[in-house]
Amino acid sequence: MSITVVSILAISGTIGYSMKQKTYDRSEKLLLEKVEQVDELAKDLFDGSTQLKDFRKQISAMEKASNVRVSVIKHPRANPDKIQSVGEAPARKEWVDKVLSGNQVTVRSNFAQNSTVEMLIVGRPVLQENHVVGGIFLYTPIMNIQGTINGINRAIFVSAISVALLAMAVLYFVSRHFVKPIQLMSKTAEALALGDFSGRVPVRGKDEIASLSGSLNHMAGKLQKVEEGRKRFLSEISHELRTPLTTIRASLQGITDGVVEPEDAKEFIQVSLQETLRLSSLVDDLMELSSFEEKQVKLDFQNFDVSDVVGLVVTQLKMKAKAKQIELSSEAEGPYVVYADADRLRQVFINLLDNAINHITECSEAGIRVKVVKNERWIEVWDNGPGIAPEKLPHLFDRFYKADESRNRSGAGLGLTICKHIIEAHGGSIRVESKLHVGTVFKIYLPVTNVSSHDKLMT
Repeated sequence: MSITVVSILAISGTIGYSMKQKTYDRSEKLLLEKVEQVDELAKDLFDGSTQLKDFRKQISAMEKASNVRVSVIKHPRANPDKIQSVGEAPARKEWVDKVLSGNQVTVRSNFAQNSTVEMLIVGRPVLQENHVVGGIFLYTPIMNIQGTINGINRAIFVSAISVALLAMAVLYFVSRHFVKPIQLMSKTAEALALGDFSGRVPVRGKDEIASLSGSLNHMAGKLQKVEEGRKRFLSEISHELRTPLTTIRASLQGITDGVVEPEDAKEFIQVSLQETLRLSSLVDDLMELSSFEEKQVKLDFQNFDVSDVVGLVVTQLKMKAKAKQIELSSEAEGPYVVYADADRLRQVFINLLDNAINHITECSEAGIRVKVVKNERWIEVWDNGPGIAPEKLPHLFDRFYKADESRNRSGAGLGLTICKHIIEAHGGSIRVESKLHVGTVFKIYLPVTNVSSHDKLMT
């Protein structure tokens, strides 16, 4: 606003000064035009073509019509009887000398000795046969010219004030349009720095401010999700750690205090050892999960047929399944050569098939099959167990989530989360389908690629 006001004042001052100079120049030009007319009349006066009284009448009419005063002086060498001076004599002798010497005079001063009114004065010699016979002076009050200038200045001043007020009003509302969102963004950013991620900035329009507001809102949303995830993770990990630590503490405290009989101490120590192993496994899983989330896991990629890995996994778990009278099977509708980390995929298949064995009833069936669907190949880990409730399916891959708490006390609920990270690290996808009393199927898709490198950092 200050820049605008200063600019308008500077422009107005420049225009005012320019108009003042043009007004004086125009007044001077008008006087020079009148001088031409008076010069013709004066020549007629000096050569006797016009009588003095007729000359005075013509001059008087001109003075009334144009608010200009006329003074005619004669040269000292002119015939004194034939020519007489007309009007007031100039106050400055140097003006007269200059005009009678053949030069033109343009000054701003009082014309007569007894006058205090400032005039714009134009003087010019009268020539006859290239000889100066006299001079003429035309003068008009500066106040008349200044009145015109003052009127122009008033118009400029009023226009400048109007434009300045209008510009300030427009700039105020425009600046508020831009400044208010920036102020809101500043407050929201300060709140984010203090840990409050709930604030959002209204997004209006499609300009740069709106784009910045949208980016800030997006960042706030991301930070809010991260904070919620952090709190949820702390809550979940504390819950998972509390039970084994409580068991270990109670067992050791009982042994230390002598509450536990010596013959039972070995059993309590064995329980504490099992809980310690469970904690160690939990820590390993957490470290592995953290490595995947931070994209720091190095995968050993190579070309191999998934069917071979599937057969090894089924063979490895057959003894456990046999103990529960569960029949395991593997089948492949064709070769499925992928470029992947065989050990990591084997980890996924073992985790999924082992979960199936743990959750289905005796005399059930489970297995892994490679299916060809149109031009795509899928790996399915299936069972015909009790199935999973529909409301639990969306949460199966969440950290520490257990679909059946009553039957899964040993695990921490990280296995499926790690499986999902492993599959996604290979550029694939995993999903689950289940129906109650029918069974569950985990479907895995892996892209068929052929890259020459054998070691690749997960990105």
